[in-house]
Amino acid sequence: MSRKEPSLLVIFSYLPWWASVTAGVLVYVSLAYVFPALIIENPIISMMIMAGQNVAWVFALMFTLPAVSSIFKHKKRQQLLQHQQGIDTLREISWSDFEVLVGEAFRRKGFSVQENMNGGADGGVDLRISKDGKLHLVQCKHWRSSKVGVSIVREMFGVLTASKAQSVYLVTSGEFTNEAIKFANNLPITLINGQALLALINEIKTTVNPIQVSHNTIKEHTHNSEKICPKCQSQLVKRTAKKGKYMGKEFLGCVSFPRCRYTEQL
Repeated sequence: MSRKEPSLLVIFSYLPWWASVTAGVLVYVSLAYVFPALIIENPIISMMIMAGQNVAWVFALMFTLPAVSSIFKHKKRQQLLQHQQGIDTLREISWSDFEVLVGEAFRRKGFSVQENMNGGADGGVDLRISKDGKLHLVQCKHWRSSKVGVSIVREMFGVLTASKAQSVYLVTSGEFTNEAIKFANNLPITLINGQALLALINEIKTTVNPIQVSHNTIKEHTHNSEKICPKCQSQLVKRTAKKGKYMGKEFLGCVSFPRCRYTEQL
């Protein structure tokens, strides 16, 4: 059975609020003013136009309502991002919120994010993200205890080869097995565990002017897990100074910033 396509109103609820409002205004103007001004000789079509003019406000309201849902979705994404304080808060959210959180993290990094509007994974793909004209696939695994094994990575590699995407991101709130890490090595597959995701979120939260980073910048977070802050035992991640005499230079900073301000020069 083919997957049911989302309705037009559902699609509008995932777009910015102004897209729905604009559509509502256009529908109203068309039904109330544009179509009635046309000279139509067919009496049936003329009756339909007249009926449409009488209920123009109903259709306009129908197209405007998704703007409310869009605003709530935007607010929820912001709250989810700000709520993350550590691995515990990351793992206490639901699997659906985890997907929303991951999508927002990529969105803040300059990716265009297409969420799955039907609910549930679409052929193993939870998100489709794009940047610089290149498509990437994302699968989210909100696993609290079990590690993500090599079978999942193999499955996503198969999905990748059958698609037109450039790479795959596998994101989990937990960890990956050694076999999974070895299989993904030297393949267009980026594994992001819970700690690496937290590092990415903390970088977003502490950056006043988010920069547009490349695909490899996110991948770097998966290689810094051995760097530990000597003051608070949190993870150290690579950052770029935004101001001061070291502006533009890279350094290692604590993911607990601003609570911990330890830095280390590279």
